[in-house]
Amino acid sequence: MIDEFKEYSDDKLYGEHTGWIDDPEEVGAIVGELEFSRFAETPAGQEPIADIPETVHGWKIYEKVTGKTWPIFNQGSVGSCVSFGTTNAMLYTAACEIAAGEREEIRIPCMEAIYGGSRVEIGGGKLRGDGSLGAWAAKWLKQYGIVAQGVYGQYDLREYSVVRCREWGKGGLPDDLEPEAKSHGITDFTPVLTFENACKAIANGYGINVCSNQGFDLKRDEDGFSKASGSWGHSMAFVGYSRGKRPGLFVVNSWGGNSTKGPTPDDCPRSGWWVDASVADRMLRGGDSFCYSGFRGFPVRRIDWSVL
Repeated sequence: MIDEFKEYSDDKLYGEHTGWIDDPEEVGAIVGELEFSRFAETPAGQEPIADIPETVHGWKIYEKVTGKTWPIFNQGSVGSCVSFGTTNAMLYTAACEIAAGEREEIRIPCMEAIYGGSRVEIGGGKLRGDGSLGAWAAKWLKQYGIVAQGVYGQYDLREYSVVRCREWGKGGLPDDLEPEAKSHGITDFTPVLTFENACKAIANGYGINVCSNQGFDLKRDEDGFSKASGSWGHSMAFVGYSRGKRPGLFVVNSWGGNSTKGPTPDDCPRSGWWVDASVADRMLRGGDSFCYSGFRGFPVRRIDWSVL
């Protein structure tokens, strides 16, 4: 994992370093296949808002179950943001499953696998240049799944690689890795379209990959919020919320730990910032933002080695 965003100055943070493709027709086709066309229709979405906590800090849940701080990712010079938004959302989902009592361990997903799989196996390889869709990534998670960072025969996937990301973005995930992915998929995904339902999803342990054209000024104020500014075709992840004095969602990005400046209240990740509720609503209304549930993760197994 590249830890910092040193190779880009502030005026080069956009364009090729984003990578979300806005394609409502493709998204609509996938949403039309789902049992629930929006989170509001699900049992969790129908839960009264008063029944969920006022605030959830997802990075603290992650820290509690792993003993580590929220990881900082850097997508580098390829528009692979959808795979990173998916990764961050899945880390939250996995952490919440463990916090709820499931015997799993958290493994960092291989972003290149999500990127290539979403573009080629799901998207049919029709895109030219960088980028993917949130709906394609979500369908990839359900139809195929996650390959964790690690070593698999000839494939050393312990570190994110821009070169491999571009290669798999053109050719898809190698066939001999597909069985590994299919061992670790999700049960379901559904669009999240409003701030209120994003809070409900997060409260129930479902991370959200948010895809939108909303940009930010990358400067956190004293409350940790970044001002909406400009336009990006970008994917990130919502992993926390507050319904208190200043309602908002916390988003984590994939441009390293130095791309956003300013205070980090409540020890929030340096790679993210708070988004005002009205801005979050606008981002989610685009329709290509999904929450994930039912991860078939990496179970902790107690093996009696004394018998060997």
